[in-house]
Amino acid sequence: MRNKYGALLRGLLHCVPCEAAMTHAYTVKRPNKRYRYYVCTKAQKQGWDTCPNKSIPANEIERFVVDRIRAIGRDPGLVAKVLSQVRLQEAKQRQGLLSERKGLEHELTRLNGQVRRMLEQGDLNGDLDRLATLQDRIRAAEQRVTEIQEEMIKASRRKVEEAEFVSALKSFEPVWDALSPREQTRLIRLLVERVGYDGGKETLAITFRPAGVKILAQEASIGEEASE
Repeated sequence: MRNKYGALLRGLLHCVPCEAAMTHAYTVKRPNKRYRYYVCTKAQKQGWDTCPNKSIPANEIERFVVDRIRAIGRDPGLVAKVLSQVRLQEAKQRQGLLSERKGLEHELTRLNGQVRRMLEQGDLNGDLDRLATLQDRIRAAEQRVTEIQEEMIKASRRKVEEAEFVSALKSFEPVWDALSPREQTRLIRLLVERVGYDGGKETLAITFRPAGVKILAQEASIGEEASE
């Protein structure tokens, strides 16, 4: 879907109190002048009184997110804090995959046991459909186990090292202003997985995308080598 009005945080911004997405919208204040804003989808659907955030000017929140990313690259303390967040995210992803694989392995043991008992009983004429269903489920589970293993290998290769993270953040600031709106949107989506906004507490939480951080660091490294 085209991002016609340059909504930098479309699909990324969430209302923390409501645990809901904030969608991009606009109104026309005067001829040819649009006022862009992000609005909580819960407030839209259930009424303004249900949400403390309601809406926020788009330019304001977008600029705040960009300035926050710029600041991280200049502050070693923030770098360490955000890198810790990325590490936690990587660990949760790996644990989720391990848990899913363990569940599938238990399921395969159970399904294979059922097939073995059916074969031991000998007469399958009345159970051919059930046997075929079990074998289909076994194949699907085995395929998913293989996919999980491949995802874990890819995730280990995407692990973000501190030097790469610092390089990615430092490369963000000098190039940002030179990018077109479309390129800026690509860069934000590469780096950021989620932005949580809580207007009542005046907090903004940015969740980075580990794979994106690594890609940006690699692109920056290639650019530096090309300029030498």
